[in-house]
Amino acid sequence: MATPGHFLFLGNQDLNGILRGRSVPAGRMAEAMADGLPWVPANLTIGALNGLPPDNPFGPLGEIRFVPDPAACVTLGGHQGGPAFDLALCDARQMDGTPWACCPRTALKSAIADLAATGLTMKVALEHEFTVHGLNESNHVAFSLSAGRVIAPLGQRVLDTLERSGIALEQFQAEYGASQFEISSVPTDPLTAADRTVLTLETIRDTAHCMGLRASFLPKPSLDEVGNGVHIHFSLWDGARNVTCHSDWLTNRSAPFVAGLIDHAESLVPLTVLSANSYARLRPHSWVGAFTCVGLRNREAMIRLVPRGPAVDGSSPKASLEYRVSDATANVYLALAAIIRAGLAGIAAGSPAPPDVQHDPDTLPPEQRAAWRVRPLPASLDAALTRQALQDATTWFGPDLAQAYYSCRRSDAVQAAGYSFDALAAKLALVY
Repeated sequence: MATPGHFLFLGNQDLNGILRGRSVPAGRMAEAMADGLPWVPANLTIGALNGLPPDNPFGPLGEIRFVPDPAACVTLGGHQGGPAFDLALCDARQMDGTPWACCPRTALKSAIADLAATGLTMKVALEHEFTVHGLNESNHVAFSLSAGRVIAPLGQRVLDTLERSGIALEQFQAEYGASQFEISSVPTDPLTAADRTVLTLETIRDTAHCMGLRASFLPKPSLDEVGNGVHIHFSLWDGARNVTCHSDWLTNRSAPFVAGLIDHAESLVPLTVLSANSYARLRPHSWVGAFTCVGLRNREAMIRLVPRGPAVDGSSPKASLEYRVSDATANVYLALAAIIRAGLAGIAAGSPAPPDVQHDPDTLPPEQRAAWRVRPLPASLDAALTRQALQDATTWFGPDLAQAYYSCRRSDAVQAAGYSFDALAAKLALVY
């Protein structure tokens, strides 16, 4: 029920991983929830430093509409006596209500439907690392009780806010880096997981601000600090049966899907790590997964298999795969959709099972890398923007969305060239 001093914000995560939208006062909340609000197509491409890519495909033309999903909402309290905000996530649609080809949330829905057509469904949970500025702690002991107590006031307020909207987190803990923490979500379907991710990150940012702190999910705050990543855990299901893993390795259902991710790894990366800053994390020996391989419990692999206590018969009802090459600059809807699309390509091609790489891939001799299809991932945004990556994005999402998305990435690369690493990181830390 609308209350005085209450606003509604309708938002959609854009192609730069930023939630943007419009707000209305209490008196218009019911109307906006029913009918949505108009939006400018080119706004989908506004960069992290503001400004539109010069080659964005929309220009000054067109109009779309943000149509909210009542199941994807959270209520954020007021700041210093200011009004509360309801945040509702939206599909971007044509003015007649039909799907818009460039909506990332719609792209994920389409990928989910195509996965279902193969007889598979997916469950997803995400781990987000982030830095909290303003805690004024002289020493951060990694994974310690003291660090956990320092973050507990923020964590509890975040948990309480999300719980009131039906969103549960699995954990909220101190991490390895200075003033670094991590949240983990509960496994659910991909669309719900993506929605909850956006709502959770916005809640953390908003609550931190209310407490005089600043939460940043920037991938690499500085070159000598531990970076902030996102680990995308997913499992594949045939009905009520988890078909991800059996006897500590991939099944005949999951193997071609994972092989598709390996085959299309270079095309996945620009969809799961967006900014020039992101690529400073993708280094060997950093537990980031900078090589195209999958390994049982291997944190240097792009994909880590986690059996989680196999049953006596070898089945692994709680098993998951962890895609490690992602961060919070990504549009989470496109990141998950790209993983599904690459997996579907592997299924369609009947790709053979990849080997279990039980080594640090950077230490493998060249001939072994070649035999196991182990390749280093792109080390810069410029290197990631290949013709093949654009071609795959076009196949997966259609030419309109692919063109708009790559106009953003090209603009990012050009902008980044004008800054030192530290200067760009300082600006992006205020955005992500």
